Amino acid sequence: MNAKWLILGKKFAALCILPLAAVSGCMSLNAPDRADNSKGAENMQVRIAELEILPEWLDAYLEAADAVGAESVAKEPGVVCIFPMQKKESPTSIRIVEIYRSEEAYKAHLATPHFRKYKDGTPHMIKSLELVPMRPLDENGMKTIFRKKK
Repeated sequence: MNAKWLILGKKFAALCILPLAAVSGCMSLNAPDRADNSKGAENMQVRIAELEILPEWLDAYLEAADAVGAESVAKEPGVVCIFPMQKKESPTSIRIVEIYRSEEAYKAHLATPHFRKYKDGTPHMIKSLELVPMRPLDENGMKTIFRKKK
């Protein structure tokens, strides 16, 4: 493991252990069973959504993203983390770290009323969207990240 990954890994871990009041996603802090995947971390679905939001819709989009993230993590056992972030230098550039227990959990998420409301209510706000599938470099470390407490 190189030094660059160690730094990135620590940043990611720090993001995912923030208090519930500070973020709408990564709320598995009080539910360690969310990270206990009987099939193992290798079956988790991890992606980063890269979005560019139209400036005139930014506030409305942020509200919608916050709502769907919070509701998804609170109501869906298969949603481990939904963590939306803005680029500091470009507030209309949004990145969302999404982690699901499995492909089935991701598909179930897409069918929920709260996700459908978000998906149907935001297309006119989004200039561009790319879903980037990711492969965790430390699959065993994922379980540890989500078991950490303050």
